Amino acid sequence: MKNSVLFLLFTFLFLEINAQERLVPYPHLSPIQKIETKVGIVEFGLVYSRPSMRGRKIFGDLVPFNKVWRTGANKNTKIIFHDNVMIGNNALEAGTYTIFTKPSADKWEIYFHTELDEYGAPEQLDPNNIKASIIVPTMTLDQTIETFSITFNNLQLNSADLVISWENTYVPIPIKIPTNKILNDRLAAERLVLADDYSAAAFILFEKQKRHPEALEAINQSIIITENGKPFEEWLKNADYSNRHLPNKYFLKSKILAALGKQKKAIAAAEISLKIAKKVNFDYYIQENLNNLKEWRE
Repeated sequence: MKNSVLFLLFTFLFLEINAQERLVPYPHLSPIQKIETKVGIVEFGLVYSRPSMRGRKIFGDLVPFNKVWRTGANKNTKIIFHDNVMIGNNALEAGTYTIFTKPSADKWEIYFHTELDEYGAPEQLDPNNIKASIIVPTMTLDQTIETFSITFNNLQLNSADLVISWENTYVPIPIKIPTNKILNDRLAAERLVLADDYSAAAFILFEKQKRHPEALEAINQSIIITENGKPFEEWLKNADYSNRHLPNKYFLKSKILAALGKQKKAIAAAEISLKIAKKVNFDYYIQENLNNLKEWRE
């Protein structure tokens, strides 16, 4: 019995010591590197492992030429774009991608791939998972880069280079950022939110509080912001017809004007709302405008 107790105690202590030892971090030959940066107004992220040469011949030997490479060590390299970018002439949507490469002596093929979590590279990449690719010439360095490196370099408002370097090979991958388009899209989104806020205020002022002059002022502001100072026909031509509530602002304006006794102006607003309703093919607004126009014209 005594021996059994001692054996159990020894086993417990052994397991406890092993558990504590497992908490000690194990040194990695290819440590993980995480980078976050901003190019212009777009945030980038990068996660990859960094092997070192350790006296080995790298390209054309450890990393064979003309074969798909995982572009680093351990888990495959990931890059994160928080907005749309251009890789060469290829548009690449915001998202997270695996970087695969196919090195050769004087140029590399670079692939931005949607498979993310695997280790190593397949013999052949699935074309359906390649979302952007580019072939870039390599440069030969006068110095030796001992540890594999991927960095963002040559940062500009509208561009940057994703640079891969190891041994004496330097591979700059151009990335373009459509800064003006991104800014315009963000401003347009903010305008839509503000326009909807004014429209909601107009609805409350009209339907709930019966403050018709203030409601008219609010809905006019909503329409001005929505159309962004463009002539109506130009705005309508380029409007988002997937938004089935596009006729609502002029529909509400027509009702407010009618409540204020301004029949002619109410009819004009209803006709505009009807025209928009036909563009977006929404029967509710078509019928409601037709009913109102019939009533106000009598």
